[in-house]
Amino acid sequence: MITGDKLDSMDEDELSNIIDNVNIFARATPNHKLLIVKALQKRGDVVGMTGDGVNDAPALKLADIGISMGKNGTDVAKEASDMVLVDDDFSTILSAIEEGKGIFNNIQNFITFQLSTSVAALSLVLLSTMFNLPTPLNAMQILWINILMDGPPAQSLGVEPVGHEVMKKPPRKRDEKILTAKLFKRVFQSAGCIIIGTLFIFIKEMVDGEITKRDTTMTFTCFVFFDMFNAMACRHTTKSVFEIGFFTNKMFNYSVGFSLVGQMCAIYLPFAQSIFNTEALSFFDLIFLILLSSSVFIADEIRKYYTREQEDLSQGAYSQV
Repeated sequence: MITGDKLDSMDEDELSNIIDNVNIFARATPNHKLLIVKALQKRGDVVGMTGDGVNDAPALKLADIGISMGKNGTDVAKEASDMVLVDDDFSTILSAIEEGKGIFNNIQNFITFQLSTSVAALSLVLLSTMFNLPTPLNAMQILWINILMDGPPAQSLGVEPVGHEVMKKPPRKRDEKILTAKLFKRVFQSAGCIIIGTLFIFIKEMVDGEITKRDTTMTFTCFVFFDMFNAMACRHTTKSVFEIGFFTNKMFNYSVGFSLVGQMCAIYLPFAQSIFNTEALSFFDLIFLILLSSSVFIADEIRKYYTREQEDLSQGAYSQV
């Protein structure tokens, strides 16, 4: 324990060196609280400060996260803080941190899905242009994919339930970005699966040298099925879908179901066939496309498995230290 008298004789460097061994600061003035916050920040720590009085306002403002009391806190303290505990219950902080981590993860999953789909679509057009091939997807099909296919499933990823395991992971670094190297690796892996699979169908179908409605329908539907499996894979960064459950996000289930019904309408309804240049596919065609497009989901499940193995090893090494 360190009292205010001892703090008066210390500077930030001295306090930073011993603060790990201090559990209690007693008789601390507003200036002492500022000194404590500065000493922790100087070490690179993310500092959370709680307070309810006017004298706490400077330290609340300086801290990375200022937390004030909603019931008993002063207006000055509330204005200086970043978070207000309406119920004055400190356990609420844990709920807020859990929700914040979940939102961050959902944003990354949303971006992963959107980028992988966009990279795949653009790459298909670019590759067909470079090798002087017909465009695998026409303008209406690309528009359909962007508006209907990407819209509802992508939005539903933003409301994926937060897993309690996020609280077991260490905090992110202060300067950590949303767009990370791991995210881009995942994007290019998924986009690569979609590109290879869609081009395989396109080249296989146009082996006769002519572009028919069947060729474009198979390619179009293949890309859409890839999109749906990719969305399912993007529900979580490391946990398998079999672990989190297929029906834990009802909004996602409704969105994927709605998108698949829309795709069936696009290839089976006569007026839609004229718009998207499609024709009806057989049941076996659909089964073949589903099996092929599931490769993007399987590839990501394998990636998740190895990621979990690496995390377990790193956490084991950390606990031994």
